Amino acid sequence: MARISKNPEVRKAEIMDASLELFANKGFEDTAVSDIVKKIGVAQGTFYYYFKTKEEIMIALIDRFMVEHEEYINTIDEDLHLSPAEKVNAILFVKPFHQNVSDFLHHENNAWIHQKFLVKKINEMTPYLSRILAEGTKEGFFKVEHAQETAEFLLTAVNFMLDPGIFELEDSKLEEKKNVVKNIVKNLVIKD
Repeated sequence: MARISKNPEVRKAEIMDASLELFANKGFEDTAVSDIVKKIGVAQGTFYYYFKTKEEIMIALIDRFMVEHEEYINTIDEDLHLSPAEKVNAILFVKPFHQNVSDFLHHENNAWIHQKFLVKKINEMTPYLSRILAEGTKEGFFKVEHAQETAEFLLTAVNFMLDPGIFELEDSKLEEKKNVVKNIVKNLVIKD
């Protein structure tokens, strides 16, 4: 069989995509490096050329998702057509981009990864949300005394309480909880 040479970034992305799919289906612990390389038809050394360990690829996957997530949050933040309250709600209720990411995080064997991901997500979103709350307060739109703590509380509550991998909620109950959060945000608003 002839060796197929690919652009290093393409090969790295291919390894990451295969890993994500396997981690989502089998769980992180039950996926071996040999499973990953077998899935894409490369030698095991190819994996180790790009990643030293399976943990390193897991971190790279989370980082890749967070970059995409942050780009999306930036578009919300910079949208001049959105009111501060609309921006807060849009940031709080961002949906995952890829089903495989959701499956990966919610696999029963990946709970520790899911926890690390939620902490990273909350930490990366807090500066955006706290700045929107602080600026909105300065402009007289919100009444928020502690913008950072309010942002952290809202993000933690939404990312934990509304996460289907943590709490299994019926759609109606999930919608009810989302509406409660939107009412909390609405109560921060001084003027429409």
